[in-house]
Amino acid sequence: MKLKATDRLMPSSDGSVRIEGYLGQRMTSCIHNGVMAANHALFQIPFRDKTDEGGSWGGEFWGKWFTSAVLAYQIEPTDHHGAILADAIQGLIDTQSENGRISSYENDFGDWDIWGRKYALLGLIAYYDLTGKKEALQAAVLATDELIRIAGPGQKKLTETGLSLLEALSSCSILEPVVLLFQRTNDQKYLDFAEYLVSLWSEPSAYNPNGIRLIEDAIAGIEPLKIASPKGYEMMSCYEGLCELYRATGRHEYLEAAIKFANLVREKESMIVGSGSSGELWCDGTKRQTELLEQPMETCVTTTWIKYCYQLLRLTGDPKWADEMETTLYNALLSAMVPSGNWWAYFSPLAGERVPSHMQVPLVQCSCCSANGPRGLLTAPGWAVMNDDSGIAINLYYQGNWSGRVNNGDEVGFEMETAYPEPDNIRIKVKQSKSCSYTIKLRIPAWSRQNELQVNGERIACIPGTYTEIHREWKSGDEIHLKLDLRGRVITAPGNINHKAIMVGPIVLALDSRLSDGEKHVSLWLDHQQMERKHNQDWNIDYVLLDNCSDQETYIDLVPAASKPEGVWMAFEVPFLIRPTHFVGHKESKLVMCDYASAGNEFNESNLFRVWLPQPLFMEQAFPKGTWHILVHSEDRPEIPDGTRQLEQTGFLSL
Repeated sequence: MKLKATDRLMPSSDGSVRIEGYLGQRMTSCIHNGVMAANHALFQIPFRDKTDEGGSWGGEFWGKWFTSAVLAYQIEPTDHHGAILADAIQGLIDTQSENGRISSYENDFGDWDIWGRKYALLGLIAYYDLTGKKEALQAAVLATDELIRIAGPGQKKLTETGLSLLEALSSCSILEPVVLLFQRTNDQKYLDFAEYLVSLWSEPSAYNPNGIRLIEDAIAGIEPLKIASPKGYEMMSCYEGLCELYRATGRHEYLEAAIKFANLVREKESMIVGSGSSGELWCDGTKRQTELLEQPMETCVTTTWIKYCYQLLRLTGDPKWADEMETTLYNALLSAMVPSGNWWAYFSPLAGERVPSHMQVPLVQCSCCSANGPRGLLTAPGWAVMNDDSGIAINLYYQGNWSGRVNNGDEVGFEMETAYPEPDNIRIKVKQSKSCSYTIKLRIPAWSRQNELQVNGERIACIPGTYTEIHREWKSGDEIHLKLDLRGRVITAPGNINHKAIMVGPIVLALDSRLSDGEKHVSLWLDHQQMERKHNQDWNIDYVLLDNCSDQETYIDLVPAASKPEGVWMAFEVPFLIRPTHFVGHKESKLVMCDYASAGNEFNESNLFRVWLPQPLFMEQAFPKGTWHILVHSEDRPEIPDGTRQLEQTGFLSL
């Protein structure tokens, strides 16, 4: 069908992007050891046996895993992976009732009933999009028709279903697959149901006397913490659905609400590594991120933030959403995946230790974040290179290649050589069979203040925070050379001027206990460019005056570390100052800091880390200990599963 609002940027066709290098290796581990190694038959059990009737939420896992598996297949379209998808889709369809119902509950409207149905629908639609097989689409049609029969106008209001604590946000998020189904069938009843559901958001309900008001409050600039129930993951899922409804209707207030809410998340909730939440709730996290927050940055929030930003990048063409995704991808998201790729953290702190997720629903041998994390990671090829009416937009710089078509149908492509974001050099070599005219847009991140760009040796100016558009007749062998600003940047915490952090490009650095065997019993100050160095001839001493902890962004000289532990991606020597008293005894010191995703990646109590550095930093108290207790709230510290999710462990040998 023809949408009322079209995307400014469109994802490249499946399989057109091949990502290698560090990011490619992490994706491969996720696919082979996590997504495609999962025993997907377990995820069908809740639908077959209605095991969620007692209050569980096992119904969400099939759809989360399956949509990840579809992304994995698009990256590695092997016969083996295809067979896994076909088997899983048939397994779900086999649980569908004669009336079309697909649910993990015996009775309608259990706490997570509609939430689980949403994920089942997303999986069915994703398989139809991938294969064109009508059986999957028909199953989604029947399931949605049955939902409309029980929750359409005059029936049970979805805003009065699910957990009252969440004020029906989980149920309301079914908006997304309902609109996707309309877009694929052009059946007006699905659009009518979607708009009816959104109208309920503005009406009083048994859960909220004012209604959840996701549209009105976002447009009014109400901060996320004060909109409805502040459950970050479910709330953003509703706005994802609103983006799809905007495409279907063209109603500007839907897009306006989605953009304004996302900007509020950036301003009020996003932490330096690109995620937010405490205890899964919005928490004014931008200002509070230097605290030892309980259960910070749920991986489901991280994944959904990436998916939400992806929606807005498509709809607006604004590169700031790609900036956001890049930061989140390399920091909050990759830090949550254990090195082997078979499991994920539930929460990710900025200080202390990393803790793997507990086995949240033993019946399906999974946790919500371990099922959801891959959905964020494996979207990267979709937004790395995108199409628009004039050509292509390169959003992510990576080792690998891309091939596809531009708007006039010409086949084009390129090879990219870079280890970015560790070195600053990016080389893009055009590879195509014939010359043709189109535009290549290069994302210049907002943080990259000093840039060098050349095409075949000709210098081109570029502005931070924008796309640099190069329109010309491109021929095979043309080369683009881009150098971004990878100087170390000292960042001041928004809520505490005395706390500093260091970023290199999109990468947040952290102290790691494996790398910090140097100075003891001392207080250290970051030795950055705002420090004022003085020499007194009478006393023949050099001393340093502080910058009064200015909140001005400044730079710091970093040197790649000569050595680093196995499993650490990036490491730098960082200059610090020892200032034991006013003028006397000032001297330089060096500590090694690594990328946040590598920090603490042994996932044990002895491997500690921290991002925010109080000024001064007293080294004896640099690493908070025992923080797993505020991440898990259980008697036992979770362990990483061994990756063998066998049916024998559950007793379901008949599957």
